[in-house]
Amino acid sequence: MNKVLILNRRDILNPNGGGAERYTFEIAKALIKNGYIVDWFCSKFKNSKDEEIYENIRIIRKGNEFSVHFYGLIYAIKNFKNYDLIIDEFNGIGFFTFFLKNSVLLIHQLYNEFWVYEMGKFFFFMKYVEKFLLWLYRKKFTITVSNSTYEDLIKIGFNNVFIVPNGIDYINLNCEKNENLTICFLGRLRKTKNPEDAIKIFIKVKESINAAKMILIGTGPLENYLKTKYKNYKDIEFLGYLNEEEKYKNLCKCHFLIVPSIREGWGIVVIEANMLGIPVIGYDVKGLRDSIKNGLNGFLVKDVDSASKKIIEIWHNKHFYYHLSINSKEYAKNFSWEKTREEFIKCLKKFKIKT
Repeated sequence: MNKVLILNRRDILNPNGGGAERYTFEIAKALIKNGYIVDWFCSKFKNSKDEEIYENIRIIRKGNEFSVHFYGLIYAIKNFKNYDLIIDEFNGIGFFTFFLKNSVLLIHQLYNEFWVYEMGKFFFFMKYVEKFLLWLYRKKFTITVSNSTYEDLIKIGFNNVFIVPNGIDYINLNCEKNENLTICFLGRLRKTKNPEDAIKIFIKVKESINAAKMILIGTGPLENYLKTKYKNYKDIEFLGYLNEEEKYKNLCKCHFLIVPSIREGWGIVVIEANMLGIPVIGYDVKGLRDSIKNGLNGFLVKDVDSASKKIIEIWHNKHFYYHLSINSKEYAKNFSWEKTREEFIKCLKKFKIKT
Protein backbone atom coordinates (compact mmCIF):
# COMPACT_ATOMS: atom_id res chain seq x y z
CA MET A 1 0.00 0.00 0.00
CA ASN A 2 1.27 3.52 -0.85
CA LYS A 3 2.47 5.80 1.93
CA VAL A 4 2.57 9.56 2.49
CA LEU A 5 4.66 11.50 5.00
CA ILE A 6 3.40 14.90 6.11
CA LEU A 7 5.95 17.18 7.73
CA ASN A 8 4.32 19.98 9.71
CA ARG A 9 5.44 21.73 12.90
CA ARG A 10 2.08 21.00 14.61
CA ASP A 11 -0.61 18.35 14.38
CA ILE A 12 -4.39 18.56 14.58
CA LEU A 13 -4.35 17.73 18.32
CA ASN A 14 -1.90 20.48 19.23
CA PRO A 15 -3.70 23.17 21.32
CA ASN A 16 -1.78 25.85 19.38
CA GLY A 17 -2.95 24.50 16.05
CA GLY A 18 -5.02 26.63 13.71
CA GLY A 19 -6.23 26.82 10.15
CA ALA A 20 -3.08 25.28 8.68
CA GLU A 21 -3.46 22.19 10.85
CA ARG A 22 -7.15 21.87 9.99
CA TYR A 23 -6.31 22.07 6.29
CA THR A 24 -3.58 19.45 6.71
CA PHE A 25 -5.95 17.18 8.60
CA GLU A 26 -8.52 17.39 5.82
CA ILE A 27 -6.02 16.53 3.08
CA ALA A 28 -4.74 13.66 5.23
CA LYS A 29 -8.29 12.29 5.35
CA ALA A 30 -8.51 12.65 1.57
CA LEU A 31 -5.33 10.64 1.11
CA ILE A 32 -6.54 7.90 3.46
CA LYS A 33 -9.84 7.72 1.59
CA ASN A 34 -7.84 7.21 -1.60
CA GLY A 35 -5.98 4.25 -0.15
CA TYR A 36 -2.88 5.83 1.33
CA ILE A 37 -1.23 5.22 4.66
CA VAL A 38 -0.50 8.63 6.22
CA ASP A 39 2.22 9.48 8.74
CA TRP A 40 2.28 12.99 10.23
CA PHE A 41 5.63 14.09 11.70
CA CYS A 42 5.37 17.11 14.03
CA SER A 43 6.53 18.68 17.29
CA LYS A 44 5.67 17.70 20.84
CA PHE A 45 3.44 19.75 23.11
CA LYS A 46 2.63 19.58 26.82
CA ASN A 47 1.50 16.07 27.84
CA SER A 48 1.57 14.86 24.24
CA LYS A 49 2.41 11.28 23.30
CA ASP A 50 5.53 10.55 21.24
CA GLU A 51 3.37 8.55 18.87
CA GLU A 52 -0.34 7.82 18.48
CA ILE A 53 -3.00 6.94 15.94
CA TYR A 54 -5.74 9.52 15.39
CA GLU A 55 -8.44 9.11 12.73
CA ASN A 56 -6.24 6.48 11.04
CA ILE A 57 -3.32 8.94 10.89
CA ARG A 58 -0.07 7.88 12.53
CA ILE A 59 1.20 10.95 14.40
CA ILE A 60 4.93 11.00 15.23
CA ARG A 61 6.19 13.76 17.53
CA LYS A 62 9.75 14.88 18.22
CA GLY A 63 11.34 18.15 19.31
CA ASN A 64 9.83 21.60 19.78
CA GLU A 65 8.36 23.89 17.12
CA PHE A 66 11.84 24.92 15.98
CA SER A 67 13.89 21.73 16.30
CA VAL A 68 11.13 19.63 14.69
CA HIS A 69 12.25 20.94 11.28
CA PHE A 70 15.64 19.33 11.68
CA TYR A 71 14.30 16.13 13.23
CA GLY A 72 11.78 15.96 10.40
CA LEU A 73 14.48 16.35 7.77
CA ILE A 74 16.55 13.55 9.34
CA TYR A 75 13.46 11.32 9.51
CA ALA A 76 12.62 12.06 5.87
CA ILE A 77 16.16 11.31 4.66
CA LYS A 78 16.29 8.04 6.59
CA ASN A 79 12.87 6.91 5.43
CA PHE A 80 12.22 8.60 2.06
CA LYS A 81 12.35 5.29 0.20
CA ASN A 82 9.40 4.10 2.29
CA TYR A 83 7.17 6.94 1.10
CA ASP A 84 5.62 7.58 -2.29
CA LEU A 85 5.04 11.20 -1.35
CA ILE A 86 6.45 13.65 1.20
CA ILE A 87 4.43 16.81 1.90
CA ASP A 88 6.75 19.48 3.27
CA GLU A 89 4.65 22.17 4.95
CA PHE A 90 6.33 25.57 5.09
CA ASN A 91 5.35 27.81 8.03
CA GLY A 92 8.02 30.48 8.13
CA ILE A 93 10.54 27.69 7.72
CA GLY A 94 10.22 24.33 5.98
CA PHE A 95 11.78 20.90 6.47
CA PHE A 96 14.52 21.34 3.83
CA THR A 97 13.35 18.44 1.63
CA PHE A 98 13.70 20.49 -1.57
CA PHE A 99 16.34 18.03 -2.86
CA LEU A 100 14.14 14.93 -2.46
CA LYS A 101 12.41 13.90 -5.70
CA ASN A 102 9.27 12.62 -3.98
CA SER A 103 8.59 15.80 -1.97
CA VAL A 104 6.07 18.55 -2.68
CA LEU A 105 5.67 21.89 -0.95
CA LEU A 106 2.53 23.02 0.88
CA ILE A 107 2.47 26.66 2.02
CA HIS A 108 -0.36 28.80 3.36
CA GLN A 109 1.38 32.17 3.57
CA LEU A 110 4.73 33.89 3.83
CA TYR A 111 5.51 35.08 7.34
CA ASN A 112 7.27 38.24 6.14
CA GLU A 113 5.98 40.91 8.60
CA PHE A 114 5.26 38.21 11.20
CA TRP A 115 8.91 37.91 12.21
CA VAL A 116 9.16 41.46 13.54
CA TYR A 117 5.62 41.49 14.97
CA GLU A 118 6.12 38.28 16.94
CA MET A 119 9.83 38.27 17.75
CA GLY A 120 10.91 41.92 17.71
CA LYS A 121 12.71 44.31 15.37
CA PHE A 122 16.05 42.48 15.69
CA PHE A 123 14.51 39.60 13.72
CA PHE A 124 13.85 41.73 10.63
CA PHE A 125 16.47 39.66 8.77
CA MET A 126 14.31 36.53 9.05
CA LYS A 127 12.00 37.67 6.25
CA TYR A 128 15.03 37.55 3.94
CA VAL A 129 16.05 34.17 5.31
CA GLU A 130 12.51 32.91 4.73
CA LYS A 131 12.53 34.06 1.09
CA PHE A 132 15.95 32.48 0.51
CA LEU A 133 14.77 29.17 1.97
CA LEU A 134 11.67 29.33 -0.23
CA TRP A 135 13.87 30.08 -3.24
CA LEU A 136 15.50 26.69 -2.68
CA TYR A 137 12.04 25.13 -3.22
CA ARG A 138 11.25 27.18 -6.35
CA LYS A 139 11.39 24.15 -8.70
CA LYS A 140 9.17 21.98 -6.50
CA PHE A 141 5.57 21.08 -7.20
CA THR A 142 3.78 23.51 -4.86
CA ILE A 143 0.28 23.82 -3.42
CA THR A 144 -1.03 26.94 -1.70
CA VAL A 145 -4.44 28.18 -0.53
CA SER A 146 -4.81 31.68 -1.97
CA ASN A 147 -3.98 33.90 -4.90
CA SER A 148 -2.12 36.24 -2.54
CA THR A 149 0.41 33.54 -1.61
CA TYR A 150 0.50 32.35 -5.23
CA GLU A 151 1.65 35.82 -6.32
CA ASP A 152 4.25 35.96 -3.53
CA LEU A 153 5.70 32.65 -4.70
CA ILE A 154 5.78 33.66 -8.37
CA LYS A 155 7.84 36.73 -7.42
CA ILE A 156 10.38 34.45 -5.74
CA GLY A 157 10.74 32.32 -8.88
CA PHE A 158 8.20 29.51 -8.49
CA ASN A 159 6.54 28.32 -11.70
CA ASN A 160 4.68 25.16 -10.70
CA VAL A 161 2.13 26.43 -8.15
CA PHE A 162 -1.48 25.31 -7.75
CA ILE A 163 -4.20 26.83 -5.58
CA VAL A 164 -6.43 24.56 -3.49
CA PRO A 165 -8.64 26.80 -1.30
CA ASN A 166 -9.68 26.24 2.31
CA GLY A 167 -13.09 24.87 3.23
CA ILE A 168 -15.59 24.61 6.05
CA ASP A 169 -18.05 22.07 7.39
CA TYR A 170 -21.20 23.89 6.36
CA ILE A 171 -23.89 23.91 9.03
CA ASN A 172 -27.25 25.60 8.68
CA LEU A 173 -27.96 27.15 12.07
CA ASN A 174 -30.99 29.29 12.74
CA CYS A 175 -29.17 32.09 14.54
CA GLU A 176 -30.94 34.28 17.09
CA LYS A 177 -28.94 37.49 17.14
CA ASN A 178 -28.52 39.57 20.27
CA GLU A 179 -30.89 42.51 20.43
CA ASN A 180 -28.00 44.98 20.68
CA LEU A 181 -25.16 45.28 18.17
CA THR A 182 -22.61 42.56 19.00
CA ILE A 183 -19.13 42.43 17.50
CA CYS A 184 -16.85 39.39 17.62
CA PHE A 185 -13.15 38.66 17.35
CA LEU A 186 -12.36 35.00 16.68
CA GLY A 187 -8.78 33.72 16.66
CA ARG A 188 -5.52 33.44 18.54
CA LEU A 189 -4.80 36.35 20.87
CA ARG A 190 -1.39 37.10 19.39
CA LYS A 191 0.23 40.13 17.81
CA THR A 192 -0.14 39.02 14.19
CA LYS A 193 -3.90 38.66 14.64
CA ASN A 194 -4.12 42.21 16.08
CA PRO A 195 -6.84 41.51 18.69
CA GLU A 196 -6.20 44.86 20.37
CA ASP A 197 -7.13 46.64 17.15
CA ALA A 198 -10.42 44.72 17.22
CA ILE A 199 -11.05 46.09 20.73
CA LYS A 200 -10.14 49.62 19.64
CA ILE A 201 -12.58 49.33 16.74
CA PHE A 202 -15.31 48.25 19.16
CA ILE A 203 -14.59 51.14 21.54
CA LYS A 204 -14.94 53.62 18.67
CA VAL A 205 -18.18 51.99 17.55
CA LYS A 206 -19.48 52.20 21.11
CA GLU A 207 -18.96 55.96 21.11
CA SER A 208 -21.79 56.13 18.53
CA ILE A 209 -23.77 53.02 19.50
CA ASN A 210 -23.72 52.93 23.29
CA ALA A 211 -25.54 49.61 23.66
CA ALA A 212 -22.94 47.73 21.57
CA LYS A 213 -21.18 44.70 23.02
CA MET A 214 -18.11 42.64 22.09
CA ILE A 215 -16.96 39.06 22.60
CA LEU A 216 -13.49 37.64 21.98
CA ILE A 217 -13.20 33.92 21.30
CA GLY A 218 -9.73 32.39 21.60
CA THR A 219 -6.66 32.27 23.77
CA GLY A 220 -3.04 33.21 23.29
CA PRO A 221 -0.02 35.09 24.64
CA LEU A 222 -1.85 38.45 24.72
CA GLU A 223 -4.81 37.18 26.75
CA ASN A 224 -3.68 38.34 30.21
CA TYR A 225 -2.44 41.67 28.85
CA LEU A 226 -5.76 42.42 27.13
CA LYS A 227 -7.89 41.27 30.07
CA THR A 228 -5.91 43.50 32.43
CA LYS A 229 -5.88 46.56 30.16
CA TYR A 230 -9.59 46.41 29.33
CA LYS A 231 -10.93 45.01 32.59
CA ASN A 232 -13.04 48.12 33.23
CA TYR A 233 -14.95 47.74 29.96
CA LYS A 234 -17.99 45.78 31.11
CA ASP A 235 -19.27 45.27 27.55
CA ILE A 236 -16.13 43.38 26.46
CA GLU A 237 -16.23 39.68 27.26
CA PHE A 238 -13.34 37.22 26.89
CA LEU A 239 -14.71 33.73 26.31
CA GLY A 240 -11.37 31.92 25.92
CA TYR A 241 -11.03 28.70 23.98
CA LEU A 242 -14.34 27.16 22.90
CA ASN A 243 -15.03 23.82 21.22
CA GLU A 244 -16.75 23.88 17.82
CA GLU A 245 -20.28 23.69 19.22
CA GLU A 246 -19.72 26.44 21.78
CA LYS A 247 -17.86 28.58 19.24
CA TYR A 248 -20.73 28.56 16.75
CA LYS A 249 -23.33 29.00 19.51
CA ASN A 250 -21.70 32.24 20.61
CA LEU A 251 -20.68 33.44 17.15
CA CYS A 252 -24.28 32.94 16.02
CA LYS A 253 -25.44 35.77 18.31
CA CYS A 254 -23.11 38.32 16.71
CA HIS A 255 -23.69 40.83 13.93
CA PHE A 256 -20.12 41.45 12.72
CA LEU A 257 -16.79 39.62 12.81
CA ILE A 258 -13.65 41.77 12.88
CA VAL A 259 -10.44 40.34 11.37
CA PRO A 260 -7.66 42.93 11.80
CA SER A 261 -4.75 40.56 11.02
CA ILE A 262 -1.53 41.90 9.53
CA ARG A 263 -1.64 39.02 6.99
CA GLU A 264 -3.52 35.76 6.50
CA GLY A 265 -3.05 32.67 4.39
CA TRP A 266 -6.71 33.01 3.48
CA GLY A 267 -8.84 33.35 6.61
CA ILE A 268 -11.09 30.39 7.44
CA VAL A 269 -12.82 32.44 10.17
CA VAL A 270 -14.22 34.68 7.42
CA ILE A 271 -16.23 31.85 5.89
CA GLU A 272 -17.17 30.41 9.28
CA ALA A 273 -18.81 33.74 10.11
CA ASN A 274 -20.35 34.14 6.66
CA MET A 275 -21.92 30.69 7.00
CA LEU A 276 -23.94 32.09 9.93
CA GLY A 277 -24.95 35.19 8.00
CA ILE A 278 -22.33 37.38 9.66
CA PRO A 279 -20.54 39.97 7.48
CA VAL A 280 -16.81 40.38 8.08
CA ILE A 281 -14.84 43.61 8.42
CA GLY A 282 -11.19 42.81 7.75
CA TYR A 283 -7.98 44.68 7.10
CA ASP A 284 -6.97 45.07 3.46
CA VAL A 285 -4.04 42.63 3.60
CA LYS A 286 -2.82 39.55 1.76
CA GLY A 287 -5.08 36.56 2.27
CA LEU A 288 -8.10 38.54 3.41
CA ARG A 289 -8.18 40.10 -0.06
CA ASP A 290 -8.97 36.59 -1.28
CA SER A 291 -11.67 35.67 1.23
CA ILE A 292 -13.46 39.03 1.68
CA LYS A 293 -15.30 40.48 -1.32
CA ASN A 294 -16.31 44.11 -0.79
CA GLY A 295 -20.06 44.53 -0.57
CA LEU A 296 -20.74 40.80 -0.85
CA ASN A 297 -19.65 39.11 2.39
CA GLY A 298 -18.07 42.07 4.14
CA PHE A 299 -15.62 44.89 3.56
CA LEU A 300 -11.86 45.44 3.51
CA VAL A 301 -10.70 48.48 5.49
CA LYS A 302 -7.40 50.21 6.21
CA ASP A 303 -7.39 50.87 9.93
CA VAL A 304 -9.31 51.24 13.19
CA ASP A 305 -11.09 54.42 12.11
CA SER A 306 -12.27 53.15 8.73
CA ALA A 307 -13.38 49.85 10.30
CA SER A 308 -15.49 51.52 12.99
CA LYS A 309 -17.03 53.93 10.46
CA LYS A 310 -17.95 51.05 8.15
CA ILE A 311 -19.64 49.08 10.95
CA ILE A 312 -21.63 52.13 12.08
CA GLU A 313 -22.60 52.92 8.49
CA ILE A 314 -23.87 49.40 7.81
CA TRP A 315 -25.61 49.07 11.18
CA HIS A 316 -27.64 52.21 10.56
CA ASN A 317 -28.79 50.82 7.20
CA LYS A 318 -30.72 47.73 8.30
CA HIS A 319 -31.91 46.98 4.75
CA PHE A 320 -28.33 46.85 3.49
CA TYR A 321 -27.21 44.79 6.50
CA TYR A 322 -29.95 42.26 5.82
CA HIS A 323 -28.82 41.77 2.20
CA LEU A 324 -25.17 41.62 3.25
CA SER A 325 -26.08 38.88 5.73
CA ILE A 326 -28.02 36.86 3.14
CA ASN A 327 -25.25 37.23 0.56
CA SER A 328 -22.66 36.14 3.13
CA LYS A 329 -24.56 32.89 3.69
CA GLU A 330 -24.76 32.22 -0.03
CA TYR A 331 -21.08 33.01 -0.52
CA ALA A 332 -20.07 30.54 2.19
CA LYS A 333 -21.86 27.75 0.32
CA ASN A 334 -19.08 27.89 -2.29
CA PHE A 335 -16.65 26.37 0.19
CA SER A 336 -16.48 22.95 1.82
CA TRP A 337 -13.79 20.62 3.06
CA GLU A 338 -15.17 18.01 0.71
CA LYS A 339 -14.33 20.29 -2.24
CA THR A 340 -10.91 20.98 -0.78
CA ARG A 341 -10.17 17.28 -0.43
CA GLU A 342 -11.33 16.55 -3.98
CA GLU A 343 -9.29 19.43 -5.44
CA PHE A 344 -6.20 18.37 -3.52
CA ILE A 345 -6.36 14.84 -4.91
CA LYS A 346 -6.89 16.19 -8.45
CA CYS A 347 -3.90 18.44 -7.94
CA LEU A 348 -1.67 15.57 -6.85
CA LYS A 349 -2.52 13.73 -10.07
CA LYS A 350 -0.59 16.47 -11.84
CA PHE A 351 2.39 15.37 -9.74
CA LYS A 352 1.84 11.88 -11.18
CA ILE A 353 0.98 10.38 -7.82
CA LYS A 354 -1.28 7.35 -7.99
CA THR A 355 -4.66 8.04 -6.40
